[in-house]
Amino acid sequence: MLFKSLAQGVSKVSGKVPLRLILVIPFVLQIFAAVGLVGYLSYRNSKRAVNDVATQLLEEVNARVEQNLESYLTIPHVVNQINATAINLGQLNLQDIPQLERYFWRQLQIFNTLTFTGLGLENKDNLGAERLDDGTLILRVSTKATNHIFHSYSTNEFGERCSAVLGVSPMSDCIKKRQEILDSIKFDPRTRPWYRTAVKAGRSTWSEIYPNTAGITAYLGASMPFYDKQDQLQGVLLTNINLSQICKFLRSLKVGKTGQVFIIERSGMLVATSTGEKPFRTTNKDYGAERVKATDSSNAFTKATAQYLSTKLNQKQPIQRLQQWEFAVDGKRKFVQIQPFQDEFGLDWLIVVVVPEADFIEQIHVHTRTTIALCLVALLLATEVGIVTSRWVVRPIVQLKDAAIALEKGQFDQIVNQERSDELGVLVKAFNNMARQLQESFATLEAKNTELQHLDQLKNEFLANTSQELRTPLNGMISIAESLIDGVAGQLPSKANANLAIIASSGKRLGNLVNDLLDFSKLKHKH
Repeated sequence: MLFKSLAQGVSKVSGKVPLRLILVIPFVLQIFAAVGLVGYLSYRNSKRAVNDVATQLLEEVNARVEQNLESYLTIPHVVNQINATAINLGQLNLQDIPQLERYFWRQLQIFNTLTFTGLGLENKDNLGAERLDDGTLILRVSTKATNHIFHSYSTNEFGERCSAVLGVSPMSDCIKKRQEILDSIKFDPRTRPWYRTAVKAGRSTWSEIYPNTAGITAYLGASMPFYDKQDQLQGVLLTNINLSQICKFLRSLKVGKTGQVFIIERSGMLVATSTGEKPFRTTNKDYGAERVKATDSSNAFTKATAQYLSTKLNQKQPIQRLQQWEFAVDGKRKFVQIQPFQDEFGLDWLIVVVVPEADFIEQIHVHTRTTIALCLVALLLATEVGIVTSRWVVRPIVQLKDAAIALEKGQFDQIVNQERSDELGVLVKAFNNMARQLQESFATLEAKNTELQHLDQLKNEFLANTSQELRTPLNGMISIAESLIDGVAGQLPSKANANLAIIASSGKRLGNLVNDLLDFSKLKHKH
């Protein structure tokens, strides 16, 4: 009952308000309410959105790192398998050192992500091709001919040595280049971790991360033992990737403004990081470098994150799936995500993505202010659009009203000019058709009326003329009949007199009818 009364009240009030205001005011009020609600919710949910945005960013960065690692780390094992197949098929002769050097050199040209590919044999021979930091390809050789001293050779465009080292005669058809000798070290591949690990596993595996012989970078080696037909160990194939390339990829990732991503082993040793920090330190021990723990990182952010994660990694239950946590450093909240990365060859790393809350708070605040500003602009534009729309809608209705009033006054030449195809356009078209039909109908009626008036005039004239034409002979006929009855021509038989009396009576009656027609014609003519 209350709703019905309210509806009736609104109906009475709205019936007195101009249509233009009825169209504009509710529209503007709805837009204003919507804009206000959006602004309020945007401000209210800004902090709540930080967690969602951070989670999305962490997962996206983690997915990119995981995808890149899978692609990057698959190649070394594929190359080892190709090389093992070539040896088993006899395509590679282990006694033909120049052939092996050219073969490995070409592989580095094909697989540009590799830094070394080669082999170590049970007879202590070791050789392969290496890519330097500037992209130059060199040959690394330690054989009986060099007294198992590690030599490095520049190459020509065919992968051949360019010059002799330690008494080896130069090849006459080589293009001379600058000889590079990085070091002269007694080298036995069988003592290296990558060799021992592969022999122990008896299959393709990853070596431990180790520094190169110059101590300027660190390698991760994919090693694979190969055997002769009697299953006797012949040696181990080795294909290396440079951890600096993984670091380079991590540096290319944008993790918020100050966030970072790094990879560690479960032992906490640093593998690669997006900060540019090397995962090793140069020393004077052994080959000149040693691994670095993430908790000993020179980067304060990396160090703080690693120290927090160390409490998680030391738990009895190892991390086997993606985990996300929040922690604070100096009262500032950080978001961290850790994802295990494992493969079939024994790799077991942890991908860590960390980003400060401050990176998102400022961005969220900027977005909130932008949202409010855009809402206000939208309100103004919507109001203007509402006004223009109401005018566009009301204009043909007003024109129809004016034309209808004119039709009521008999002005049938009313045409409303509107080139629209919507509902109002259909209404205007129907009105114009109705007005045109009314105009045509009244014109037709006018023409018919004029024609009928003319025919009536002709009829009256015909009756008048006919009456005049009939009266004279009728009067003569009546006079003759009466004269004959009176005996002007003598006494007539009674039957003839009776007939003459009938003629005279009929003539008088006919004359009265003619007089009546004449009188009616005169009456119509006067009116």
